[in-house]
Amino acid sequence: MPKITRRQFLTTAAVTISGAALSLGHRLAGALAQEAEPTPGVYLPYVSSGSGGKHHIYVARNGTPISNVENVIALAGGIQQFVARDDVVVLKPNGQWPNQGYTHTLSMKALIDVILSRPGGFAGEIIITEHVHRDPDETLADRYCWNMSPDNRQRNWPDMNYLELVNDYHSRGFPNVSAIPMCDASASSDWAAATGPGDVPAGKHGWVRLPAYTASNSNQYHPSYAILRSSYSGSLVDLKNGVWAHGGYTGQRARLMLLPTLNNHSGLDSEDYAGPTSAVKCHIGFIEGTSLHSVGYNSGDPDAVGESVGHLITEVVSPIFYLTCAEWTGYGGRTGASATQTRTVGLCADPATLDYWMCKYVMLPCRPSQTFMNPDNDNNLRKTLLGCLSRGVGTIDESEMVVHQTNVA
Repeated sequence: MPKITRRQFLTTAAVTISGAALSLGHRLAGALAQEAEPTPGVYLPYVSSGSGGKHHIYVARNGTPISNVENVIALAGGIQQFVARDDVVVLKPNGQWPNQGYTHTLSMKALIDVILSRPGGFAGEIIITEHVHRDPDETLADRYCWNMSPDNRQRNWPDMNYLELVNDYHSRGFPNVSAIPMCDASASSDWAAATGPGDVPAGKHGWVRLPAYTASNSNQYHPSYAILRSSYSGSLVDLKNGVWAHGGYTGQRARLMLLPTLNNHSGLDSEDYAGPTSAVKCHIGFIEGTSLHSVGYNSGDPDAVGESVGHLITEVVSPIFYLTCAEWTGYGGRTGASATQTRTVGLCADPATLDYWMCKYVMLPCRPSQTFMNPDNDNNLRKTLLGCLSRGVGTIDESEMVVHQTNVA
């Protein structure tokens, strides 16, 4: 397919992004069961961080991207445990790097198909969104997820990039599957600062800017969340508080799901300031600006980044789960050929627990000499996870984890 221009996309594939902040307590099995219309008798053993219970990880290995996603969702109790019939589901992948550096498109498509096939039906919306922190024109360049060129899809799905995937759903009669590239208000006239949905300018999306958070290293990051204008429903979707229409919140919920990759942020046999990059770091592309990145990385304090991500999760916007799509794992970097087809998908209610397990048992075996991929060692990965734990998010104690695995092959 030819590259889709920004104007063509805004004209033909404008979307709604809905979201609502879900407290960590919503990950309790009882809360999920009540809210998401579960199948009777199915128990989803999630616990909230800091509750004193076990942290459950669900893993599917050795299947195709489609069968791995289908099986890991089934292992966790089925999509009906997470999504009700009229929910708006927001999928936030990694999209800033080519090849294995961006979330595997077929894995994401598999999750979309599982949602569309939800037992009891699905009449809501599914939205793909990501912020690659570039201006609008560069955001849609052929080296980023939206318009990723075939040459940049090595160790990813060769058939479609993200906008081609959305257009394919539209052509097959699914207008409720859509996407929107995020941009800062300072970079795009389509975005504006707002205090809430009531003052988002006509025809624009909004960023709500919250008071700065001071991390333990005395640096600050500037939390924010998006309010998105839906061409599909005509509503404004407040990613913290829900859907707004006709002067008030409608009660329609959003379910935010993060779909990270699993890669070494640096190069072969080299640890950089971030170490491995996956679920915790996936949050950096979900706020306005880059302060969440610079709060600790510029000063050599990855724990401050983890801490600030923990603050974002507990105080601003909390995903209901993380689905790490490790079809390929770039142990030698995000884009280069030093990668292994690990054929693994992991799901967990929090990013720190999932990163611990995926890095230790999926990434580290690709190259055991790279001990900075082992979260039991003193490295930047462990520091990041400990920072997240300091805000009550997750665990790195394996005695507190319960791992449910299925071998799909």
